[in-house]
Amino acid sequence: MFDINTSIGHWPFRRLTRNTVPELKDYLQSFGISRAAVCHNHAACYQNCHDANIELYEALQQDKEGFFVGIATLNPTYAAWQRDLECCVKKFNFRGVRILPKYHNYLLNSRASWELFDAAAEYKIPVIIPNELVNCRQRFWMEPEEALGAGNIFATASRFSDTTFVAMETAFPETPGRHPQNLYVEMSRFLSCYGRKLNKFIAAAGADHVLFGSGAPFKEIEPALLKLYHTELSDSDRLLIARGNAEKLFG
Repeated sequence: MFDINTSIGHWPFRRLTRNTVPELKDYLQSFGISRAAVCHNHAACYQNCHDANIELYEALQQDKEGFFVGIATLNPTYAAWQRDLECCVKKFNFRGVRILPKYHNYLLNSRASWELFDAAAEYKIPVIIPNELVNCRQRFWMEPEEALGAGNIFATASRFSDTTFVAMETAFPETPGRHPQNLYVEMSRFLSCYGRKLNKFIAAAGADHVLFGSGAPFKEIEPALLKLYHTELSDSDRLLIARGNAEKLFG
């Protein structure tokens, strides 16, 4: 399995465990996960979030087997983000870029965001957009009051068809209409598989646009595994979601 939703580092508003490269790797492997995309939590709160990308790169030097795929976090309203993106792609060999409009105080639908989307398309890397990092119902008062909104992510992907997007920590409508071919959806926030929410979305959008993610270490891994294994899927579609789609995106 390839887990596309993991992170390392501290979180200022709650204690996290298993949040170092060795600890997180052992934890993921204990559930049969063989690769994972990883971000650094510090990027949400640093004034210059590229400092967290540097910390992520340094931490990943402990991963000699290439278990983790690094994902940059950048703020397109901060000075020199273009230089930092080039560093992350060409020097650090990161395979995607995450943006956090709610934490960094800018709009998803803004010129700064558009420029980053175009740059990611040129580098042929996906833009990862979490709908939220921590559920708003459980947030600390200094965290965003509301999620970014699945509809906003859907509209953005529809508009920028040359850029590949990955929506994380969100659940789309069961019948989203014509699903943008450049939009992939991570599955951990979908409601219980026994309610068939994920089944209906896969029927509408296609198994080739759904990705396995756990949210570790913020969340436990078991709920995501239950959704993967109890959703009614063919073996080939389950393999796409568990691993194949992520390998296509992140290599």
